[in-house]
Amino acid sequence: MNNFIPKDWTFSPLGEYLNLIGGFAFKSQDFSEEGTVPVLRIANIKENGINLDNAAFVSNKVAENTNRYSLKEEHIVIAMSGATTGKTGQVISDNLPLLLNQRVGTFDIKDENKLSNNFLKFLVQKDSFKNLINVDAVGGAQPNISSKQIESIHALIPPINQQNKIAAILTSVDNAIEKTVAIIEQTEKVKKGLMQQLLTKGIRHTKFKETEIGVIPEEWEVVQLGDILELVKRPMKMKDDELYQLVTVKRRHGGVVPRGELYGHQVKVKNQFYIKSGDFLISKRQIVHGACEVVPPSLDGAIVSNEYHTLLVKHTLEMDFFRWYIRHPKIIHYFLLSSVGVHIEKMLFRVEDWFKRKVAIPPIEEQQKIATTLTSIEKTLEVNKQHLKRLQSIKIGLMQVLLTGKIRVHVNEMEVTR
Repeated sequence: MNNFIPKDWTFSPLGEYLNLIGGFAFKSQDFSEEGTVPVLRIANIKENGINLDNAAFVSNKVAENTNRYSLKEEHIVIAMSGATTGKTGQVISDNLPLLLNQRVGTFDIKDENKLSNNFLKFLVQKDSFKNLINVDAVGGAQPNISSKQIESIHALIPPINQQNKIAAILTSVDNAIEKTVAIIEQTEKVKKGLMQQLLTKGIRHTKFKETEIGVIPEEWEVVQLGDILELVKRPMKMKDDELYQLVTVKRRHGGVVPRGELYGHQVKVKNQFYIKSGDFLISKRQIVHGACEVVPPSLDGAIVSNEYHTLLVKHTLEMDFFRWYIRHPKIIHYFLLSSVGVHIEKMLFRVEDWFKRKVAIPPIEEQQKIATTLTSIEKTLEVNKQHLKRLQSIKIGLMQVLLTGKIRVHVNEMEVTR
């Protein structure tokens, strides 16, 4: 903790301001597929709050018998055991009705004139608070922390009017974050829908034909992958006394990046090859995880190991289009069918088998239009994701100075002063 404490702030155990109430020990037979009332378990507390997508449910009768464990809107909850120990969330109206399970706690404030619930929400999000939770948590593989331990944690508490002002400032940032997250999620849905539409039905086609791989636009052509791609190798001479910065392909179509950026170090390997902008790299052992990408202009002339296949396109294929086409479920399925091995992490990709697979390819002009459309929405997504990172960074910075009193807030004004 910073040695500086504003004179009107207190540094006291949380237990002076609140009680931490634990949840009910529901039995396995209490849960039912026909249940209608969700139960908040540890797994439902995520980094960004509460997520009930995989919640367990109990019947109305069980809910009535355990009504004293019903949560209310704005209740703050905390995971008290397991890998998520210390993670917190706040109940919103969309979560209700909601029951509290064992090993999840909720904060019951004793006097709202001394501690604001909205201020508490941000107080328990602080890294320093989480660190104290982790220090106090006991146990081997499954850390646990008790209500008394959490209540004994000391925290800086400003006067209630300053609490409300601090909470208002941080809430405004939270609102901006939530709006940006909503925009990103909606854009992702649009992107997914566009990919499905454009990569299977193309742009404004009205006539379709039946082929051996299904119904496709009349102007599209069925080809083998080997008809539109070819293997290339550009071997380089190695020097024994040099380390070379190799590139690697991140899984899940994460792009081509310098190996040192991903693993934090350089390596020396045999059988290295030059790559060029526009090449298509396929990992021989990670392709089932989506480790394939187009080399960007910034990595033209970089080096790749023999763990990758390097492919060139022929005149009938636009690589920007193919970069999107590899995300099509049919191509992903082809990657799996063309790999051999018992363990998924060690499966070996057979490019010669993959080359025999058939795909539907639009005319080159339409490929370019499809790639332009999808790339445009991808850029929009990236802009919003970068904006989200900036907002999250702003929130962290504000929490650091506002919750420690390093920067004081005026109660009657929104600006802050030192």
